[in-house]
Amino acid sequence: MKKDREYLTTGEFAELFGVKKQTMFHYDDMGIFRPEIVGDNGYRYYSYDQMETFSIILMLRELGLSIAEIREQIDSRSPEELVELLESKRKDIDRKIERLRWAKEYIGRKTLTTREGIGLRNAEGNLRTGEVFLQKLPDELMITTNYSGTGDERTVNEAVGDHFRYLRSLGMNSCYPDGATIPRASVVKGEEGIRYRYDKYYTILTESEAESLKKSGDLSKMAVEDGGGKFIAVYDDRGYSGVGECILKLLDYADEHGMELGKDFYEDVIWDDLSGRNNENYLIKISIRVK
Repeated sequence: MKKDREYLTTGEFAELFGVKKQTMFHYDDMGIFRPEIVGDNGYRYYSYDQMETFSIILMLRELGLSIAEIREQIDSRSPEELVELLESKRKDIDRKIERLRWAKEYIGRKTLTTREGIGLRNAEGNLRTGEVFLQKLPDELMITTNYSGTGDERTVNEAVGDHFRYLRSLGMNSCYPDGATIPRASVVKGEEGIRYRYDKYYTILTESEAESLKKSGDLSKMAVEDGGGKFIAVYDDRGYSGVGECILKLLDYADEHGMELGKDFYEDVIWDDLSGRNNENYLIKISIRVK
């Protein structure tokens, strides 16, 4: 065996990359990464020159390439083939980065919303439902779709499906409405209680989704800018059955305090199935802007 340069044993080379010796043996047996030399005693030896090649192989494995696919690349290796492979993987990485960024933003937003509900608990651990809160909310960009149904299950499901398909057509990762709007003008008080109708479903854009839509087209034609500001809000844990009562409380509160209200009520789900609730005891927030 030549000793005019420094070599690493299988164990030493494996340790550099944090892999097991068996991995090195397996890659050798499969023909995708062989030692530079094999001694008379059968021991495998690797050189430092092989480190970059092995780093790329590990990267390709992490990106989901099979050993057979990597071996095919090695068997037909050329500068052109390498460029094509690396460009393909770079695009895959960009897509994964975008997806992971959205997931991180979504997790952050979902965490805040869930904590919002937790913060409603009083000293005894009971939710402060039915109480009116003054809130200051940030500006947000949202995608909206119209709803003209009567509120029955069939038309609601159809509208949610249409909203989902529209989000997908825009290339968005979000897959479900964040909430719905109820026009204040549609609210009617009567002897039988309160009647109202929904007119839009909305999904709030994450930062990465907004950037993606800006690149793909005119954001202002696809998204609605919902200005933040002062809101009054009330929470209810009886699912959607308590929405009408929440609207009445907000209207009465505004009358008592001489408040001028915006044109829409916002219905948001704070705790849903992910928080261990079913739709009959979702924690719902109804809010409306105070002018």
